[in-house]
Amino acid sequence: MSDILLKELSNADIDWLVTHGQRQPLAAADGLIQPGQPAAALYLLLEGCLAVRSAGDDQEIAQLFRGELVGEGWLFDLEPAVSIVSASDATLVLAVSKSALVQKLQQDVSFAAHFYRALVLIMSERIRRLFEQTEPLRYQSEQMVKEALLVFGELHDSDIDWMVGTGQVEKLGAGRVLMHAGRPVDALYTVLDGQLAIATTDRPCDPLSLCFHGLEQQGATQNFRPVAYISRGGLPGIISFLDFQPLPVRIHAVRESLLLAIPRQQVTIKLQEDLGFAARFYRVIATQMANLLRTVVADTNAAETPADAADELDLAALQQVSKGGFKFDWMLKHLGVACS
Repeated sequence: MSDILLKELSNADIDWLVTHGQRQPLAAADGLIQPGQPAAALYLLLEGCLAVRSAGDDQEIAQLFRGELVGEGWLFDLEPAVSIVSASDATLVLAVSKSALVQKLQQDVSFAAHFYRALVLIMSERIRRLFEQTEPLRYQSEQMVKEALLVFGELHDSDIDWMVGTGQVEKLGAGRVLMHAGRPVDALYTVLDGQLAIATTDRPCDPLSLCFHGLEQQGATQNFRPVAYISRGGLPGIISFLDFQPLPVRIHAVRESLLLAIPRQQVTIKLQEDLGFAARFYRVIATQMANLLRTVVADTNAAETPADAADELDLAALQQVSKGGFKFDWMLKHLGVACS
């Protein structure tokens, strides 16, 4: 995990973090983030290990290691986590203040593109570990739809124009598989209408076996258990789109769905040629991943979430959802798609 930042950030990016970050040592069991409270900063884990625990029974949910970025939820206006993040042993983090980071992301498009891409790759690995664990998962589908529409508000009109001009609309029948577990993701998909399921199997995630020994099982829906659902505006398979790793889950249509597909090569060229688009694109992906991390949670933490927490959005977020919904509807109109 520690090499992701070093690969993705430039020397200037690293110099800025070193200059504006404050080294903060933690002793074993020291708390870094408390449940229900927003993180005071963005933290880069330099040394040691952090444990994420359920606030109710203190059960460990996950471990975070060197190179992880922690407390990123406030970047995307997400509700504070209901988990406790504390040091497993002697730990050192680099704390970057909210105000300084937000100002840098707004003023330096190159830094923003590098930073959000690195964050996406780090969260992609975190989600991958979550899907590969054996504990049952829970999903809050309604919040995912809100967040999917919200992130479209981040895109410029020119970004939507490019997506419409470059992509092709594809129809996926109910029960049909869009992405097989263990396979690479070769296109950027956006759900225009319908609903897809993210499904896992109880078997260990072995991409080679899934690809070449389990071909007859890949089409059998009953062998996979849905743990999440993707609706309008969602980006299925996004956790494997950038890191080129095999998908740890299978994605199939719950009902007939329409998708906009943009070949990976076209997206790659656009990201290289248009830095502004890259910054916005990576932020959109980071937002959906951050939301997925919050909504697909271990069953041990499900009881800790307030029943109405998933339905709460502040005025700014509601305005962003409205803006995103307007742009999404504009895209549907220009694609000639009539939603059911």
